[in-house]
Amino acid sequence: MTPLIYEKYVPPLGSFGLRLLDPVRDASLLHRWVTQPYAQYWGMQSQSRQEVYTFYRDLMAQHPQGAYLGLFRGRPAFLLERYQAIHDPVGQCYPARQDDYGMHILVAPAQEPLSGFTWAIFRTIVEFMFSDQKVARIVVEPDIRNEKIHRLNKRAGFAYQHPITLPNKTAWLAFCTREQYADALRRDMQPHTQEASL
Repeated sequence: MTPLIYEKYVPPLGSFGLRLLDPVRDASLLHRWVTQPYAQYWGMQSQSRQEVYTFYRDLMAQHPQGAYLGLFRGRPAFLLERYQAIHDPVGQCYPARQDDYGMHILVAPAQEPLSGFTWAIFRTIVEFMFSDQKVARIVVEPDIRNEKIHRLNKRAGFAYQHPITLPNKTAWLAFCTREQYADALRRDMQPHTQEASL
């Protein structure tokens, strides 16, 4: 059993955690997730199980802390990819710093709708990212068409900059610091400013 490396309790839903991705153990599960119609922005819908396994095997070999499986109440619920922006194509689109780290998030197919579930996952991931003192700023580059993730990013305090062109998409460039995230959480707790639960 791969141990959790981070855990957060989000009331009233329960416990969320992350463990390092195990390509051998997790390939079939990930293949089911990334080939779902809603996962179009992940870019792996046409990939075979072997191709998904090979991608994550190579990713973890090159970046041992590059991907994590997220758990909810002990069951797989989301995927996180974490990368240092200066070593990623996004780092060629702006003056990247050593302490800029990016993230990609994929939520598993919903088994039962839970109010606030996606927002709880997003908070868990952002707080996990900021638990690493090497991370001063989180960088995201979501596809400009992905309205759902734009809403989550802005709710968490990400400041949108301008569109950028990456090899596989046109994306928005956005940043979030610990201070921006803390300010966003304070605003989110005020009922008159709170968006609908995601």
